[in-house]
Amino acid sequence: MLATAVVIGVACIALYLLALNSYCDQGGNFTLGMCSVTSFIPW
Repeated sequence: MLATAVVIGVACIALYLLALNSYCDQGGNFTLGMCSVTSFIPW
């Protein structure tokens, strides 16, 4: 049960970062500097 929750959590985080990276690539900007964080993501 815990392993399933961890897998779902990791998948959600990965999809969120992928969407955020795509938003930043399109010229989006966050005041918290999130786009600078997504520049380290290899995909």
